[in-house]
Amino acid sequence: MILLSGLFLTSSCVKDELPGPGEPDKPEYAKIVINELIAKDVTNPYFVDASGSAADWVELYNTGNKAINVAGMYITDKEGDEAEWQQIPVDDETVTTIPPAGYLVLICGAADASGADLETQIKDGKVFINMGISASKDSVITLFDPDKNQVDRSGNFNGNEDDKSFGRDQDGSSTWVTMAKKTPGAPNDNGGGVVVGKLVINEFMVSNNSWDVPGDNGDQPDWIEIYNTGDTQLDMGGWYVTDALDTPDKYQLPADTKVEPHGFLVIICDGTGEGLHTNFKLSSGGEDLGISKNGVDFEESYTFGDGADLPSPKSDHSLGRDKDGVLPWVDFAPDGERKPTPGTSNN
Repeated sequence: MILLSGLFLTSSCVKDELPGPGEPDKPEYAKIVINELIAKDVTNPYFVDASGSAADWVELYNTGNKAINVAGMYITDKEGDEAEWQQIPVDDETVTTIPPAGYLVLICGAADASGADLETQIKDGKVFINMGISASKDSVITLFDPDKNQVDRSGNFNGNEDDKSFGRDQDGSSTWVTMAKKTPGAPNDNGGGVVVGKLVINEFMVSNNSWDVPGDNGDQPDWIEIYNTGDTQLDMGGWYVTDALDTPDKYQLPADTKVEPHGFLVIICDGTGEGLHTNFKLSSGGEDLGISKNGVDFEESYTFGDGADLPSPKSDHSLGRDKDGVLPWVDFAPDGERKPTPGTSNN
């Protein structure tokens, strides 16, 4: 039995040939739901703007098994007045793409240092929406696809208590409640107790020339880091990892491979195909990443490279979530302020 808080699967990830690009599927916008929101964030606010005020926020959640870029979708607190709809910006898909069972927090009603409303935009890796939320004047938040078809509507939050978020009692459920705990960008936790999390791709490196990775036998391989977002141990034994989305069962992880609560599993991609070492190598030129529980359906999948879901990290750089399990994706540089962190926290 393998029982680790940080467990490593390695490999020096380079491919000689890459598959040709395919026609991208149309995003399944219906899989995106409004998951949680707050109209007045007071205690430990999620975001304080340049004027010193706490902003409102809306959390979106991807209920599907594919990453979905929500750029171009519309959100509003006035669904009957199309002129008031705000379109999620389309200029940075690395920020607006939500992984399977992942989250995107939209910062609403923020101001600049002078107190003027911030226009809808992407700035510093965050999505700002020019829409203040009021629990006394508003009732619901509505989400539309880029063709302006309604995708989702929140529960009625009119009269909700200040400093309390209003959300689904569990991620993606149909029951809306005043939450016991605010959880922007994280699983909804209405009871304040144990949260059963998910396994997500948290960070990866595709061209490692000088970065030491624990458990790498001194050969400085490339790697994929998995993160357990919850408070309970999760078993990844028997799951599949792949670098080709048309072959989801490419490599199967050993039985009884455990990932501790808020712990890490680093998969070393060296092509050996034994134990925690994959039978494939990654390519710095771009390809796929996917994890699957049954070898058929993806729990999470990405394509990285030019024009893909994610950019391809430079040599000795990793690409990882800004905070463990939470978007956006950011670059970690060996000579930068934030360095690659295989097997340890990105936070």
